[in-house]
Amino acid sequence: MARSPIAGKVPAPTGTLVDPKRYEGLELVERAIEVALSYPGRPVDSHGRPGGLIDLPVGLKPIIVGDLHANVEHLKAILKHHGNEEGVAAGKAYVLIVGDTVHDDRTGCMKDMTGSLSMLEEVLSLLVRYPGRVYYLKGNHDTFDERLRKSGIAQGMEFRKALQAAKGADYVTAVQRFFDALPQFAIGPGFVVTHAGPPRGGCDRKDLIEIASNPDLQMQLMWNRVNEFHGMPSAKEYGAADIAATRERLGLPADTHFIVGHNPLWGDGGRTGVWPDVIGIKHHHIIYSGSGSRAPYFTLENGHLVVRLSVDPEPEVYYYG
Repeated sequence: MARSPIAGKVPAPTGTLVDPKRYEGLELVERAIEVALSYPGRPVDSHGRPGGLIDLPVGLKPIIVGDLHANVEHLKAILKHHGNEEGVAAGKAYVLIVGDTVHDDRTGCMKDMTGSLSMLEEVLSLLVRYPGRVYYLKGNHDTFDERLRKSGIAQGMEFRKALQAAKGADYVTAVQRFFDALPQFAIGPGFVVTHAGPPRGGCDRKDLIEIASNPDLQMQLMWNRVNEFHGMPSAKEYGAADIAATRERLGLPADTHFIVGHNPLWGDGGRTGVWPDVIGIKHHHIIYSGSGSRAPYFTLENGHLVVRLSVDPEPEVYYYG
């Protein structure tokens, strides 16, 4: 697999492991913000602010996790699978979450924020426990924005209300700052990752680093969906040309894997949570690790991108009268 030009220039994370029990409540959130803002391989923009791009370390095992949507058990299963968490603890691996860890997306559960509260605590603790070894890219659900709605339910607002009732207003304000601190694009050896997809016409490193000054790029990386029908894309869709343009403008080989979440294609009959070479776009993959999937994650083995499934399928049962 071809490597990106940056490969080999980013040092492995060296942060000292921290017992997250040292921190709780508001202090835990503040510490997680510090970790996110000081990710290794995160260039600063022209104003000295941490940019929207992460250059991932090489020589370490990546564990690339899709949207979890409040399924804490799937996150735990992925960390337990094949000694993944032990590898992170030993400095031999890192976790990259593509966004949207909160907001249950199952029908009938979208207003219930119990799992989201548990997931937020789990993710913050992971960032603090393994500083610089757990990367989190911002997704469209990483917000309290009232405009975020699913099946008519304002999940951002519901999450804010639940969090404020449980932790207080200052905690909610700090969590918003945590969401705002997250990067949106990562480049690794032979792959790139963002939450939703590339912007129309692609983007380059400067665009990504200076993303705080570009609200339209922020929105596209969180909200764009793949154009499944090969017709004229809408303003909120991307296609093969946009992926190719992004690779080219970033100076990456044409076979660089382009990994996104956000847009699970359940209608095609797949139930693992991974859709490879989506709609015929070579090396373009969607991953979803939440409910209904088999808790998949991408990793590298002998330089090749592979997918592992950390949860066994539910047995099928047929009843005959």
